[in-house]
Formats: sequence, C-alpha cells, structure tokens
Amino acid sequence: MIKLQILLGESWRTAEGVEHVRKLATSLGIKLTAEGHTTISAEMNRDDFAKMFQAPVQEIAPQPPGERDFGRSGGDVSGDLPIPEPLQKYVESITVASPYLRM
Repeated sequence: MIKLQILLGESWRTAEGVEHVRKLATSLGIKLTAEGHTTISAEMNRDDFAKMFQAPVQEIAPQPPGERDFGRSGGDVSGDLPIPEPLQKYVESITVASPYLRM
C-alpha cells in the first residue's frame, strides 16, 4: 500500500470540510486511515495509485538500526502528485508520505 497525505485547502479546514473531503476521497477509492484539522492520512494499493495519479513511485527498503537510531521504515517516495478533479476545489496538495526514521 502507498501511504498518502492529503492537505486540505485553508477554507476547508473545518469539521465539515474534513467530512466532505473524506466522502469524496472514499468515493474515489482512497482508503482513509487518520485525520486531523488540516490533513487526512490515507493509503491506496499500487495499481489504483498508478491509474489515478499516473506518477512514478520509488519504493524505499527499510534500513536496519544504526549507531544513532533504530532504523528507517520502508515506504515510498514520489514527486508532486496531480490532484484528482473532484478534490481540486477542496485540497491544496496530495503527497506520498515519506518513510520515517525510528528514534
């Protein structure tokens, strides 16, 4: 699964705005995993992601612990993603959530 971060447009950063974007994103096949006041976390399988965004994704392998950390999670990275037309009015950006460093 490819993890996504959806940044809502400033005027949609309300409970009603989040709910509206949740419904639209779900109708597009985006699986929502968490939400806040300004962002929604989501995920998609690789095939659906490729069809929707038509953008290359690079898979990053997990890294084992190092001297100063507990390693890096695996995940994906990508450049800027186009915002699907139904979300354009409500969303400022959609990005692939980058892997995290375990501390």
